[in-house]
Amino acid sequence: MGLLLLIVSAMLAVPVSAMASDIAGQRVIRGRGALWAKGSGLAILKGTGTIVVEGKGVGSVWVKGAELLVAQGEGRRFDFNGGVLFVGWRGRVSVAGTNMIVQIEGGLIEFTAVGVGTAYLVGRGTYRIGSITSVWDSISVNYSA
Repeated sequence: MGLLLLIVSAMLAVPVSAMASDIAGQRVIRGRGALWAKGSGLAILKGTGTIVVEGKGVGSVWVKGAELLVAQGEGRRFDFNGGVLFVGWRGRVSVAGTNMIVQIEGGLIEFTAVGVGTAYLVGRGTYRIGSITSVWDSISVNYSA
């Protein structure tokens, strides 16, 4: 897979300027490096690589298609044939794989993604990709390592 440790991903990021454009009213950000975001609302990530979600005990995390899933913490975990749902999780959920979908919803969401993919962010918060830090309300972020 080529991507190993997400915990140090911010130090491994290769920053390149991000571009913003409007496609049918959707703000799209393209950047190179690890994607980190924190805020409240909904984040849907689709891609290949690794994603670490920091659970704050509120909201939910849905994981589909992960080849590796490690959950450390406490809360409710539901294993389904099509994926895993964490509700009220306080701790860390780390996933790795190809063609994964991770959906994070709640009042206190935080995640870091490394690899190649797209994150759809709806709500309010802050994101960083490479050396670019900005606020989000409703954007699509394409990231690549």
